[in-house]
Amino acid sequence: MNGSGANVAGCAGCTGQCCRDYKVGITVADVRRLAAGTALHPEEFLTLLEDDEGFRLRPGGPTLDLYLLREKKRGCVFLMELAPGKARCGVYAHRPLVCSNFPTKLERGAVAIRQDTLCGPDSWNLAAMELTTYRRDLERNRVAWAEHLSLVEEWNAAVDAGKRARTPRELHDFVLGPAWTG
Repeated sequence: MNGSGANVAGCAGCTGQCCRDYKVGITVADVRRLAAGTALHPEEFLTLLEDDEGFRLRPGGPTLDLYLLREKKRGCVFLMELAPGKARCGVYAHRPLVCSNFPTKLERGAVAIRQDTLCGPDSWNLAAMELTTYRRDLERNRVAWAEHLSLVEEWNAAVDAGKRARTPRELHDFVLGPAWTG
């Protein structure tokens, strides 16, 4: 992306820098969508990182949350290099909501451009963007995080009530839910 103030909606000039540099925290809904869309088990695309409001693997243990796996120098596990200086999301149709909402946020009920983007806030022209779609997806993301936090509470209550540590695989299977057939 560039800093010229030109609209790069759809990331047409993207080099994939955000996918290389950001740690992408995702929701349970994102994990389910990615698993269903790629036929991959979460252990193939997720990592657990310490976070303030996450899942515990042992009673009273540290909290961990779900992040897309990152490969050294390459970034997001789903980033595809097309040519030198050109990269795209390899799971675009199934990408996490935080990715589809980029670079926006809700600010006092209105869609706004985040100021902390790697490409800079002047890389985006809000007037040329599909604000209705961004608003819808930002609201979906808010709902997904509410569901996510509810499942964190449910999981942690079960872990705290048990006498044994749980494995990342058990957490992944819990996240996928009973409908998972992988």
